Order: sequence, then C-alpha cells, then structure tokens
Amino acid sequence: MKRFSKWLIRISIGVITVLFVVNFLVTLYNNTIIEENRVQQLEAERIKITVSHFAIEIIHNIDLGVRSFALFKEEKYLFPLYIALHAKDSLFNVAALALQKQGYNLKEFNRLRDSVESYANLNLHLVELLHQHETEKFMKLANKDRGYRLYLQYDAVVKDINAFEDRIAERAKQRYREAERNNYLLQAILFFIAVPTLVITTYHTYQKFKYEVALRKAEVEKSILLINHNQELERGIQERTKEIEAARDLLQAQHDEILAQHEEIITQNDVLQKQSFVLAEQNEELMRSRHEQLDLYTKSLLEKSELIARLNEEIESSKVTSNGIDQEKLANYNEVLNTTILTEDDWEKFKKTFEAVYPLFFANLRFRFPEITSSELRLSALIKLSLSMKEAANTLGISEQSVKKSRNRLRKRFELSEEDSLEKFIRTL
Repeated sequence: MKRFSKWLIRISIGVITVLFVVNFLVTLYNNTIIEENRVQQLEAERIKITVSHFAIEIIHNIDLGVRSFALFKEEKYLFPLYIALHAKDSLFNVAALALQKQGYNLKEFNRLRDSVESYANLNLHLVELLHQHETEKFMKLANKDRGYRLYLQYDAVVKDINAFEDRIAERAKQRYREAERNNYLLQAILFFIAVPTLVITTYHTYQKFKYEVALRKAEVEKSILLINHNQELERGIQERTKEIEAARDLLQAQHDEILAQHEEIITQNDVLQKQSFVLAEQNEELMRSRHEQLDLYTKSLLEKSELIARLNEEIESSKVTSNGIDQEKLANYNEVLNTTILTEDDWEKFKKTFEAVYPLFFANLRFRFPEITSSELRLSALIKLSLSMKEAANTLGISEQSVKKSRNRLRKRFELSEEDSLEKFIRTL
C-alpha cells in the first residue's frame, strides 16, 4: 500500500509539472492575445479619431474660412480654408491606408473623399467670386448649402466606420474571453489534481515526522532549520523592501521624465505654430511673385503682338508702294514671327506660370467640359488675361477670323447665350 502511494505521488507530481508547463505556455499565449487585442483596439480608436477629424479639420475649417472671408473681406480669414486644403489629403490617406489593412470596403469612403474634394473646389470658386465682387452669384451658390449634404454623407460614413471598428474590437474581446476561459479551465484542472496530491504528500510527511519526533537530533536539527529559515525570511524581507524602494524611486524618476517631456512637447507645439505663421507669410509672398511673373509674361505677349502688327503693316505697305516685297524685310518678318508666335515649348512654360497663379483654372475647365480641346484651353487662358482678338491672333499665329471662330466654338462649348459675356464667364473660373 505504501509503495502504491509513493508511485501515485510521483505520477501526480509528474502530471502537476506537465500542467505547470502547459499553464506557462498558455499564459504566454494569452499574453500574446491580450497584446494583439490591445493593438487592435488602439488601432480602432485611432481610426475613429482620425475620421472624426474630417469634420473639424476639413469641413468645418473650409466653411469657417469662406464665411469669415465673406464677412470681413480680409485674406487672413482664409487661413482655416488653406489649413483644411493642406490637411485633407493626408488625413484621407492615413485613414484609407489603415482601413484597407483592416479589409474595410472603401467604396463609400472614396465617395466621401470625392465629395470633400468637390466641396473644396466649390468654396475656392466662392472665394474667387468674392475676389471679383460677384456677391449675387456668391449668395446664389452659397444658399444651396452643399455643406449640410456633405455633413450628412460624412455622418453616414463615420457611423459605418465606427460600427466596423466596434465589430473588430468586439471580436478581439471575444478572443480574450475565450483565452481567459481556457486559462480558468486549466487552473481548475491543476487545482483538483494538485490539492489531493498535496494532501497525500502532507499525510506521508506527517507519518514520517512522527517516527522522527522521538529523536533528539531531529529536534535540534528542526530548531536549527527554523532559525535559518527565519534568518532567510528576514533577509528576503529586507531585499524585498529594497526592491520596493528602488521601484518607487524608478517610478518617481519616470514621472519626472514624463513631466519634462510634456513641457518639451508644449514648447515644440509653440515653435510649430510660429513656423506655420511664417510659412503662411512665405506662401503669400510666393503668390505675389507668381502674379508678377504672369504679368511680365502677359506684357511680353502684348509687346510681341504689337511687334507682329507693326511688321504686318510694313509688309502690307511694301506691297502697295512697290512691285515686290523687300526680301530682307520679309526675312526679318519671318524671323520675328517665329520668335513671337506661342509655340508648344512656349505654351508649356506659359502654362506652368499661369497655373501657379490660377491653379484650378484648367482643372475646372476639364472637369466641367471634358471634351474641351488644347487649343480651346489656350484661347481661354489668353481671354483670362484680357487679351483682345487681335492680340490673341498675333500670339497664336492665326488670323483674327480664326480667333473669332474659336471664340464661337467656346461659347457653344460653355453653352452661353448671345447675351452672356464669354470674358465674364471665363473670369469667374
């Protein structure tokens, strides 16, 4: 019977050891699940916060900038609008990348992105109307209140994204609960095996102790053992006390470090804010420089146009006053003509300068009139710069009659009536 009990104890100890190893591995697995769940929940909250910034940093700032500018007519009130235009792409890109990693369907999200882009273009158009003192057109477009419809679309997308993120968080919690339940089950099995084993072991120890209790030496050894045990316990208490004090000092040092980092972050935020104002001033200076470059380019075009007109008059005069045209004058005329007509290379250089001042002009034309041709875009740009038909003809190297026909085609392209002014329409773009 005694031998059977010893074997039973050995088997139980082996099973307990295996269970402790399994418990250790399961604990590591549970910790991994907990960490993954924490990361998933943090990612879900980060996406919610990022999407919630759409309303504040984009839609609200666009409306705030345009309405403030409409009230006070000062360029500084457009700063929120420029901030929104600068932040919208980065916010949408960050959110889209995170949602795509999670397997979210971006169809409605991309529609919202397109709507925000269209709304931004509309407000830039409203600002341009205010710059041109077209108050009636501004009020007519503003009263359509497309911002409210955009907010409703945004609200629907945000609710769908939040529901999607909540489902991810709920799945993570479910995995955690399953891992926790398995861990409790393993602890219960370990308990029901370990406790009987400990009881049996205690019983045999007690029986053995009764046989040894009569011996003096055992009593002395027991006393020595208790003394040593107390000394070790005291040393353990002292070491533990030192560890607790060291941990407390470390926590205090970490707390002080966090406070210092917080103060440094506040200082960096102040520096970033100042840099933002400096950047805004630099952008204004750059825009003024670009306007000056475009004015110089336009002046050059006008001067070239006048030169061509004078040369044409000289050629016509030579035809009337003599039997033939002076070949030297004709060669000079061709040379000047080749250097003054707006070639493809000149057009690309001019286009870059023009788009720097009017960045949305060509984009709006292509968006509203997809079938518009390159020659019609050139003529539209020259009309935008207030060049006359004669000046445009000389610049493009065509006749005034050809320019007139091109203008008529533009009117049809823009669906303008006879009472509508082509120049006025193009200036509003």
